[in-house]
Amino acid sequence: MNGVQLKSVLTATVAALAGLLLLAAVTSFTGLALFALPFAATAGIVALAPSAPFAQPRSIVLGHVSATVVALVLTALAGPSVWTAAVAAALSTAPMMLLRAPHPPAGATAALVGLTAPAPLFLLSPVVTASAVVIAGGVVLGRILPGHRYPASWR
Repeated sequence: MNGVQLKSVLTATVAALAGLLLLAAVTSFTGLALFALPFAATAGIVALAPSAPFAQPRSIVLGHVSATVVALVLTALAGPSVWTAAVAAALSTAPMMLLRAPHPPAGATAALVGLTAPAPLFLLSPVVTASAVVIAGGVVLGRILPGHRYPASWR
């Protein structure tokens, strides 16, 4: 492994650690359930692929929000189950693509909703709140960590 690769590995690891610790800290201090697996995955994507289209703020917010809306509707109609979770995760792909906001962890958000049937306020907390925390952390890290520019675009 050469020096450039080692530097990239170290930068991505520090970014992932910082993003996940930020989610954990906000969860711990506020009591909000922000440290859910889909949002941990989002933080990982921002750390590992900060310039990827699916890591951009627009994709994170629209992806998680649209997936949650789809899953809330399906869960209200069919009730929570592994089947609802599977269908919600799959169907969440359509609005993400139509909105040009692909974000793979949002499928996990839809599945989580399909399994657990949370109240509609789940859309605000943790979905919007966790998305904002991850994006804010990515922006700060993008200013601090050398070679870790984030976001690549706000569109």
